[in-house]
Amino acid sequence: MIKSMHMRKLAIAVVFALLMAVIVPAGQGKSLSGRRQRPQKRKAHSTKINCLPAGTTLDEVVSYGANGRGIVTVGKKLVQLKARCRNLKLVDAKGREIRFHRPSCWGNPPADYEEIQQRENGELQRLQKRYTVIVFGCNPMIQ
Repeated sequence: MIKSMHMRKLAIAVVFALLMAVIVPAGQGKSLSGRRQRPQKRKAHSTKINCLPAGTTLDEVVSYGANGRGIVTVGKKLVQLKARCRNLKLVDAKGREIRFHRPSCWGNPPADYEEIQQRENGELQRLQKRYTVIVFGCNPMIQ
């Protein structure tokens, strides 16, 4: 009796599989209801960017959130800016070139850290006049 029940279930599964193969032929793009399925929408923005400056990767952290949450990577930031490559340059949605700025980060600052910060802030202001600038934040674990 148990053997015949298993055979019956197996036969039903085989018949169902054959019916599915007949009803929905491969590549037809139709659902069980007979309606044509909509093609998959393309992502609004691709994260494949091949014009990043040397030494910069998409998985580098730009900013840190509290307790490691809310971490923003270069890839996420570029998606937010709707970045793309144009003439081998990285540009935002408005066509403005994107540059990266890495301020110095110290656990124990050097004696002339104020001069270094002043110089870096001046460079950042100069860059921001002409480019869209992504500024890397310091890892709070070092400070």
